[in-house]
Amino acid sequence: MQHHIQTHRSKVAYRTYGDASHSVLILVHGWPQSSYCWQEVAQALKGYYIIAPDLRGLGDSERTLDLKYYTKDELGKDIFALTDALNIEDFYLGGHDWGSAVVQEMALAHPERIKKLVLINMMIINNFEGKKKASEKLVKGMFKSSWYQFFQSIPDFPEALIAGKEDVWIRFFSRGISRPIPEEAIAEYTRCYQIPHTITTGANLYRAIPKDRERWKTYLNKKNTVPTHIIHGELDPVVIKAFLYKAETAFEHPIDITYLKGGHFICDEQPQAVAEAIQVFLAKP
Repeated sequence: MQHHIQTHRSKVAYRTYGDASHSVLILVHGWPQSSYCWQEVAQALKGYYIIAPDLRGLGDSERTLDLKYYTKDELGKDIFALTDALNIEDFYLGGHDWGSAVVQEMALAHPERIKKLVLINMMIINNFEGKKKASEKLVKGMFKSSWYQFFQSIPDFPEALIAGKEDVWIRFFSRGISRPIPEEAIAEYTRCYQIPHTITTGANLYRAIPKDRERWKTYLNKKNTVPTHIIHGELDPVVIKAFLYKAETAFEHPIDITYLKGGHFICDEQPQAVAEAIQVFLAKP
């Protein structure tokens, strides 16, 4: 079911699944998707009330143009504002891609509110050894797989080239490796990207990276204290497996990693396997 709510920060669109009397699990999507990416995962999960918000600037949420709201800590504040508006004190939390960076920021800022954390196909923002190892591998190919990140960082250029071709843009990235991404998902991501200003607000996730990196430097000796499970589509050409090198050093609790034979968009490619990994982890004492 889809909803909209005005928080003290922004207008947020979100989807819900399951029984509202159950424990809350919040799932945060990444780029260039929307909360729709959790559709099959959420339907496979049992025993939780799932809330899947659209990030600011994507899905059907508010299209704020001011770049300062797209640092990942600010996007995390948006999610906390949503939970406050819904009177949710503590909750389970998961994220994919940029959504994973957002939920890591949330866990570092307010660990007392998060019961457990699930991270899917994203670097660990306070794991500097892993980021260094991955960079050493990616630089050999001149970061070819990350071209779109540099492209979107250029002012005005993406807006000039993508406008009117949003379907081509979305379809280029929405190519599953282990399983094709469903056409209905591609259609939904395209619809949302055709909402005015989305080319800019989507790009803002990348244009905010310099400020993110400066803030992440302050996390050098800060460990994530929330019990965490990592799910990784190990055929991902961008968030490569090397990003998880020494990942355990970034967490206070021991972590487990579920590796799946799939690509970056593993929630679309293998929703049942993702749901099973989440279900098993959340059920552990």
